[in-house]
Amino acid sequence: MTLLLGAGTISIEVTVSRALARSVSVKANRLKGLTYMFVGRRPEEAPALAPQVFSLCGFAQSVAARLAVLNAADLAMNYEERAGASAGMLAERIFETLRALILHWPTPLPAPLAAAAGKHLREALAASKAIIAEVKAQRIDRSHLAVATERLSAAVTALGIPGQGDAPLSGTAWAAMLRDVENDHTFTGRSPDALTIKDDAEVVMRLCNEPGYADLPHLFGRVAETGAYARFAPAGFVPASHLAQRLRARTADVYISLSQLMALARTGEFDWTRLASSGPTPRQGGYGAVECARGRLYHQAEIGDDGRLSAYRILAPTEWNFHPAGPFVETLLSSSIGTNEAAVRSVSRLAVLFDPCVAFEIDVREVGDA
Repeated sequence: MTLLLGAGTISIEVTVSRALARSVSVKANRLKGLTYMFVGRRPEEAPALAPQVFSLCGFAQSVAARLAVLNAADLAMNYEERAGASAGMLAERIFETLRALILHWPTPLPAPLAAAAGKHLREALAASKAIIAEVKAQRIDRSHLAVATERLSAAVTALGIPGQGDAPLSGTAWAAMLRDVENDHTFTGRSPDALTIKDDAEVVMRLCNEPGYADLPHLFGRVAETGAYARFAPAGFVPASHLAQRLRARTADVYISLSQLMALARTGEFDWTRLASSGPTPRQGGYGAVECARGRLYHQAEIGDDGRLSAYRILAPTEWNFHPAGPFVETLLSSSIGTNEAAVRSVSRLAVLFDPCVAFEIDVREVGDA
């Protein structure tokens, strides 16, 4: 969800003593007030505006906006629109997961492998765009959807993502990335406190009533996380590399999303509750929540007496995961990350696997230099 008007960055400052991360500071440098661009507009403009403001996960942003304004007007999506939204969100989620890892992985892939990965990533983008274009044109044809899904599946396989529970395909980008982290035990595994549909009522209430909540969201007594690892983390303690577990969660997310997309193309069936939720909020308002590549995304809208948007709020997944007291900081703190370039590499791997929606900068300092 990079902002077209200037994405901003996340600054990660780590103080190291005897190779341990003794303190961690995460600061977001974001453009403020972007949601004011929605205020004063007609409600039906919001879904088209959202992907113009946010270049990543633009389709998911549009669906969340559509749900928010519909519920603010006491309306709902019909079955056909939900089916199209499901197809588009799944296709986008698959591509965004692939794109983020292939383009941002801290360890460069060998040149031939990088070239092949780039080709397969472009194929995935073309297939994802074809599905989203059909949805936007409101002409979803299941046979067309099946063709595009097969094209997307071929790209996923070529990048090395296996079937559920299988080993990564050798000689592929995914296998190289897994080798890079499978013996890295820098970080201790933690069970995520997943943000789910059960949290929507409290999150939306706080979003509406607490100034600044969209920048620093919180749930009392919890360290909430959202995204692939929160959805597909292994149950209980697994004596394996935590980074590898996070990478495998991405694999599971791609595989399951692709399976759902294939089922939709084949039978027309989809599980809306796993992808989105919505409802009314006070003061002639409504919200939409969708599960995009990076996690749970919220839009909330209010309509004034003049029929135009009088308030608009957006809460992105990154604000949970990179909260100053959130799961990224909790995982990093007190970990033995080493010093100098080794420490930067460790922090970079973890940050990429938490997948922020903006660029990040890392500054590691020895305690004597802090």
